[in-house]
Amino acid sequence: MAPRGRGGKFSKPSRGGGRHYSRNIETADSDTWREPRDVIPSSSEDEEDSSSDSSSNDESGSEAEQKQQEKQQLTRDQRRALAKQRKEAAAAKRKERAAQPGDLPPSSSSESESEDAGAPAKSKSKSAASSSAGKKPVARIGGDTDGLSRREREAVQAQLARERYMKLHAEGKTDEAKADLARLAIVRERREQERLRKEAEKEEREEKEREKREAMREREEKMRREAMGGKKGAKKGRK
Repeated sequence: MAPRGRGGKFSKPSRGGGRHYSRNIETADSDTWREPRDVIPSSSEDEEDSSSDSSSNDESGSEAEQKQQEKQQLTRDQRRALAKQRKEAAAAKRKERAAQPGDLPPSSSSESESEDAGAPAKSKSKSAASSSAGKKPVARIGGDTDGLSRREREAVQAQLARERYMKLHAEGKTDEAKADLARLAIVRERREQERLRKEAEKEEREEKEREKREAMREREEKMRREAMGGKKGAKKGRK
């Protein structure tokens, strides 16, 4: 019977192992072209062939490296020239047409050129939008309102109706004006009644004051006469 290790019969055999990465990593350039390295001769070839080919391999390797460098240099120059041509074409297109809201943003390399080319167009579009927004249709009284929108026509009609109403109100032909005139007449009548009442009260007070003064004068005159009569009677008694 086989000995049972850790886990017993439930243990499963492990597959694979740790991950091993190669340290010899080279970056691959998609735009550049590289020649394949020289094929290493197999061990089955003769020593004479290897010794005779070693010198030729060295020469061909140096020539291949030189050709590779030349091709890389040429491809870099071509890439730079193509990139420059593309930038110039894009800048020319931006200068020809004004910037519109659906356009893509410019690249970081040609940001300054696009800003210089698009600034006048943007300023013109903004000024045109502000001028069109600032203009409002002005309709004369009884004028033509065919070129206005529904809301603008309603606003003009409401303004005209208000002007007509104010004119009739000033002439006293509206219900509100008639009601105001009726209230004004009532107020005037009340003020007139109050004035008459105050005048009557004043006349009544003056009449009472006059009667009072007359009564006091009569009483003083009577007392004076009585005083004069008493003095005369006393003189006669002495005689």
